Amino acid sequence: MTERLNTAETTPEQWLKKECLALRPLLLQAAGFGAVAGFLIVLQARLLASGCHQVIMEKAPVARIVPLAAFAALTVLVRTIFTLFAERQAAAASASLKSRVRSRLYRRLQELGPAGTVGEEAAPLVETVTTAVDGLDGYISRFLPQMVLAAAIPLCMMLFVLGVEWRAALVLLFSAPFIPFFMILIGKGSEAIHRRQWEQLSRMAGYLLDLIQGLPDLRMFQAAKREASEVARVSAEYRHATMAVLRIAFLSALTLEFFSTMGTAIVAVVVGFRLLSGALPLVDGLFVLFIAPEFYLPLRNLGLSHHARMQSLTAAERIFRLLSLPDVSGYQGTSALPPGPPSIRFQSVTFRYGGNRGGITELDLDIPGGSITALAGESGAGKTTVARLLVGLSRPESGRITVNGADLADLSPRAWHASIAWVPQKPFFFKGTVRENLLLGCPSASEEEIQTALADASADFVERLPLGLETPLGGGGAGLSGGEQRRLALARAFLRQASLVVLDEPTAGLDAANEEMVGNALRRLAKGRTVLVISHREETLRLVQRVAVMTGGRLQGVMTAADFLDRVSLTEAV
Repeated sequence: MTERLNTAETTPEQWLKKECLALRPLLLQAAGFGAVAGFLIVLQARLLASGCHQVIMEKAPVARIVPLAAFAALTVLVRTIFTLFAERQAAAASASLKSRVRSRLYRRLQELGPAGTVGEEAAPLVETVTTAVDGLDGYISRFLPQMVLAAAIPLCMMLFVLGVEWRAALVLLFSAPFIPFFMILIGKGSEAIHRRQWEQLSRMAGYLLDLIQGLPDLRMFQAAKREASEVARVSAEYRHATMAVLRIAFLSALTLEFFSTMGTAIVAVVVGFRLLSGALPLVDGLFVLFIAPEFYLPLRNLGLSHHARMQSLTAAERIFRLLSLPDVSGYQGTSALPPGPPSIRFQSVTFRYGGNRGGITELDLDIPGGSITALAGESGAGKTTVARLLVGLSRPESGRITVNGADLADLSPRAWHASIAWVPQKPFFFKGTVRENLLLGCPSASEEEIQTALADASADFVERLPLGLETPLGGGGAGLSGGEQRRLALARAFLRQASLVVLDEPTAGLDAANEEMVGNALRRLAKGRTVLVISHREETLRLVQRVAVMTGGRLQGVMTAADFLDRVSLTEAV
């Protein structure tokens, strides 16, 4: 199980650093290869300075220069290879971290369940698992290795310069701190801008998702063109936020280039005067001039990667918040499930959604074992909340739910879920064959069991499909009608051999013929099981034994189906 983060004990950056500790071997290798490549710069500068000195001052023949040039070329090649190795190790560390974090996010979302992400829109969640996780790359593959290189390579180079020309070394020493100083200064001012860019991206993603899902309605109401202008507006907001980030990045790059160029120029002036006075040999002067731009390179790269760090920390904030969501669903019990059709009892159960919206209050409800009980009431009365609490998608804030006398919180979640068949109003079907969707709840079912379940669910239409059970379905069950999807979901429930069946509006939106077939399947499904049905349909309510009427999240009363239907008829007549 994924451990929930404690926001009081850590921050997003501390969490990210902690995650990076597991990648120390790869990161150290990346930094080590980069350091070797950096130290080879010193050798390269010395070789080039020696070659130029021999050509200019000593008028050395070509035969004497060729070995030196070959050695310099070999140094450049080896330096390139080490740089490549450093980048590969950094990329491997980044890929490993992203894979681990993405897996943790998937597990966390599964643990939270639907109730755990109440108030969280789908698109920002997708952006977190995809774009935000990819956004960590800059911190791992660029910032951390560059931070090590910026601390080691300039110091090494300055020591070499110090042994040749101490005045130039002093220039490097006093000019170097300006680069990280302005890097931090600019970075602090860009935090809010990076956060605003991420918020704009999440908002745009959510809007586009809503737009795509509602496209049929927009076409029907001829509102697609009007929404296109809204898409342009949201996109423009994101573009402006991105341009603000780029302005900061360009300003940072300009500042870094200015100080490194000024430092190099001052070193050149110092070296030039020393050469003119004859106090400095040409070979040493050229060595200092060759090495000066390379001295600032790790610092400039660190400054540029600081921008990537800010983007990564903004992404880490979103990931950190998702991993830190409090647990509001799921049980941790270990007790075995009592045998037989479960007898359910809600005892003073209260549950409210975020901001005290909806839910139920002090609910006392008995669902006898082996019975068919219906929940009735107006929309928002709390019927679906009862079903969610029963199947374990949410936990009561107070009160308790018992199963054959045992507290649901003490039961093994795996055993409890294995005993439940859940048929929502809009059954879930993934992109795959009919067989694969049927086996979702019972992968080990035999061919005979599949055929029996299809027959019990009145799902004979499967035989008429082009490829039968091997017929591919689109996402969401595309290719089947609403009635066929409902009957296929019932067949899946038959395969589960569950002792408790929970159905949410199983006949809503169906025509008379499909409603009758689903009703017959419900009768067969209810044999030897405890069934809870949420429904407003009169034909469905005629199948049940008891009706629990709910109003405003409270139980108004329990009566027989006949009494409830008579009461409804009388109300309609009045």
